Amino acid sequence: MKSLYMKLYSQRLVAPVLAAMALFGLPAAKADSYPDTVKADKPVAYYRFEDPTNGTTVIDSSASGANPGTIMFDYSGAWPQLGQPGLGSNSIAFHLYTDANGDESSHVEVPYFPELGPAGPFTAECWARVTSWGDGVRCIVGNLSDFNNGWWFRQEAGTTPRWIWVQNGGGIYMAGGSITKNAWTHLVVTYDGTTSTFYANGQSTWTSAGTPNPNTSGPLCIGGNSKTGDGFFDGNVDEVAIYTNALTADQIKLHYAVGLTNFAMPKVAAYVIADPVPASAYAGRTATFSVNAGGTAPVSYQWYRGTMPMAGATSDILTFTCAYADNGANYKVVVTNLYGSATSSPAALTVMTDLTLQASPASITRNVGSKAAFIAVPGGALPVTYQWYKGTAQIPGATNQTLWLSNLKSTDDQTSYYAHIINPWANTNSDPATLTVAPRAATVPITGYAKVVVADDPVAYWRLDEPDGSATAVDAAGSFDGTYTPGAGSITYGVASGIPRETDKAVSITGKAQVQIPWALELNPHGPFTAEIWFEPASLSSDYIDVFSSDGLGGGTGPNGWLLYQQPDNSLAWVLFSQGWNAAWMYSGGGLQANNWCHAALTYDGALFRSYLNGNLSASQSYDAFIPNGDGWASLGFRFDGGGGGFDGAVDDVAFYNKALTADQIQGHYNATVKLGITRSGNNVILSWPFGTLQSAPAVTGNFTNIPTATSPFTNVVSQAPEFYRINVQ
Repeated sequence: MKSLYMKLYSQRLVAPVLAAMALFGLPAAKADSYPDTVKADKPVAYYRFEDPTNGTTVIDSSASGANPGTIMFDYSGAWPQLGQPGLGSNSIAFHLYTDANGDESSHVEVPYFPELGPAGPFTAECWARVTSWGDGVRCIVGNLSDFNNGWWFRQEAGTTPRWIWVQNGGGIYMAGGSITKNAWTHLVVTYDGTTSTFYANGQSTWTSAGTPNPNTSGPLCIGGNSKTGDGFFDGNVDEVAIYTNALTADQIKLHYAVGLTNFAMPKVAAYVIADPVPASAYAGRTATFSVNAGGTAPVSYQWYRGTMPMAGATSDILTFTCAYADNGANYKVVVTNLYGSATSSPAALTVMTDLTLQASPASITRNVGSKAAFIAVPGGALPVTYQWYKGTAQIPGATNQTLWLSNLKSTDDQTSYYAHIINPWANTNSDPATLTVAPRAATVPITGYAKVVVADDPVAYWRLDEPDGSATAVDAAGSFDGTYTPGAGSITYGVASGIPRETDKAVSITGKAQVQIPWALELNPHGPFTAEIWFEPASLSSDYIDVFSSDGLGGGTGPNGWLLYQQPDNSLAWVLFSQGWNAAWMYSGGGLQANNWCHAALTYDGALFRSYLNGNLSASQSYDAFIPNGDGWASLGFRFDGGGGGFDGAVDDVAFYNKALTADQIQGHYNATVKLGITRSGNNVILSWPFGTLQSAPAVTGNFTNIPTATSPFTNVVSQAPEFYRINVQ
């Protein structure tokens, strides 16, 4: 009966798949035999999961059959489960859940074998089907011994969950497109000895250069890998194959097209696998319920509060900002497909009103003339208000989460600050923090272009004009000196700058050398900011090159902060992280050229991020998920965590601000000048400028001469004779 069913099933699907293969321009001879198609390409290991449902091992269906795997069951012995629908007739299903024994996880292990992780070309292939979302990342298939050797496929969480490939040692991180829940996806990564390529459903989605380090001792794991710290997989895996050569794009397209003919997917009415469970949340914060449902796709969802349907609540996860009025409310979901529907059990919400303190401000040391910032992080119910105190005295107007202090003086030394925090039900005080104010170790002359930057009040400003062999990149405006770190590369001092009319020197870095700037709240504010940099790439690259970054790893949960990439297509991208491997990419035009200077800036006004290239706005977007860097240093030239490629070229005049510079200010920075404001009042013209010397001439072509007594604002009487003005910023 089973063979008859599969024959009829294959005949029913062969026509559309032959059409797909024709679209790919591929031969159709193997359209009804997926395992024959795979075996024709000579895998060194091949796991079809057509094994007996009561077995404890999985067969290696490659020609050698030399690498069987062992099923590692969970505590209950119920998972993983063979005999589940998939390619051919079966797949293996993994389930991640929590019971009295804790987090239950299961996987398959294949003992270490060198040919499964060769140093040269290889291909890794599998089919995967996600049945639930989760925090962080989950391992689907991994072949590694530690974080420096081997590779793995991952399911990434976030607002747009993606398939991810990570190659240890080679710094290779690639995305394979977004995930559709309960849908099968064909995943392949090839390495041809030079380039790694990620394919999803037959199409190339990402390429990356780099030399990967092979697995040296660890097992090949399917469904999870305890060596990575990733979560274990929740879903189905099938047809895992490893090759000691790089399959061609045509071979991969053929595997995908043929695979479409081989699915055994019986028609099953929608059903609930795991009901939503009771939840607790603080008032004003996010409450979350989820359901795990099955059935023949597509499956739809409708959530209810009590007996009332909730508008827009039509996914498997329900999230909303709860109010105290929601306390005790019950939530359930109806799941439906073409063959039936099911209703989950209701789950109650408990809404709490406590006020907690997650973090008090930290004591800091800052330089005379610098800015300083303190932050208090409350937990518990929202909304909250703040009032900051210096010693025992209220600071007028200091009612934000972050307290900013400017132009510190020696008299501010050893002052203390704390926040009084209030919500509608409770109040609390943060612990006090002490500000130590130290003399500035080195004073940097503010000349030429530096006057333009300093006029806009930066938090930090690195001129990068130190003499040959210097160890410290001095912060000319703040307290955040950097360290020149050649590493295995090199740093060249005294390089000519590309800033207009600037004679101050720059530095050149290569070979993953970098300037490291220790983490500070002032450089990673929870609010508006601007980051800007001048740079000149010495070469173009096929890799993703870090030019400027301030990103961290969020305690291992995923990156936060931002970075600026020089991309393989000779464009720029600012990448914004959310303490997860999901990210927003803002592309700043193209056409980068080797040995040409560029000015790049990223601004955030609390609502919109804007990127600028050479003074012009290139992209803008909101990204509410953004989380500032919380633990990594800022870096020029190479990411602090060693990811991506190292910048090769010159860098100059890098600055950071605790506000969003305006478009006019950024244009002025690119032009290395200031804007001269002109307004009329009656019979007078009023001129204003932030600094510099006012010059005038009877014609636009000059000759311009100084008006040494003129100060801003300057009033001049309108006359018949034309008069032209400009500002000399030198």
